Amino acid sequence: MSASALTERRKQFLEKLLDLYRRTHLPVHYETVARAIGVSKWTAYDMLTQLERLGYLRREYAVHRGEAGRSVVVFTPTPAAEGLFPRAQGSAAAPVEWEAVKAQVSELLHRFRGLHPGEATRRLLEHLAGLKSRLAFCTQLLGLLVFCLRDLEDRAVQQVRQLVRSAPGAEMRLTVFVGAAAGSLAQGLGQSLSRDLAEVVGRFLGYLRDLDPGEQEMLDRLLETALGELA
Repeated sequence: MSASALTERRKQFLEKLLDLYRRTHLPVHYETVARAIGVSKWTAYDMLTQLERLGYLRREYAVHRGEAGRSVVVFTPTPAAEGLFPRAQGSAAAPVEWEAVKAQVSELLHRFRGLHPGEATRRLLEHLAGLKSRLAFCTQLLGLLVFCLRDLEDRAVQQVRQLVRSAPGAEMRLTVFVGAAAGSLAQGLGQSLSRDLAEVVGRFLGYLRDLDPGEQEMLDRLLETALGELA
């Protein structure tokens, strides 16, 4: 490994991947890095491959969601990369926050068990009104929509699942899911509650655009797991 081979351009890619990895503690796909930096996916792949050869990244293979047998290339930083960019003291531990958010969603949905979807929607919309964390807001709305999907016919659930899995990229999959699921849910709600739900969906989409790619990936993985459990 040669420190002189680590050009400023390579450092930019390595630091961005390391930041994304620290937010999720999950391997990072090169397209996620490409979106974060604003380059083509092929440029990102080439740069990450160079960093892999230099010993700063490790290549892994992950199963591609929705396509049995197909895998995609993802990367994780090595200790050498961690040593180049140590975590600043006092920086937020995103995985800890993420686990706390998921626990809150689980507790909320446990309280909603046995409720009609309309009543569950009303209660969560009241709860969301006071949330300031964008990540918590997005996660809890996803939780509500997955919860309410269980009351739909299997055909409707399958249609939503297929729409989501055919969409390219985490942000698009999340957008498609929320639009499709909220549309299905709104059909059984009154006019006032449907209007409130539409406003919350608009807020979700704004927050989603503001989340960084690592946070979008976390939400996307959570959604994929939840949809799988509905199968």
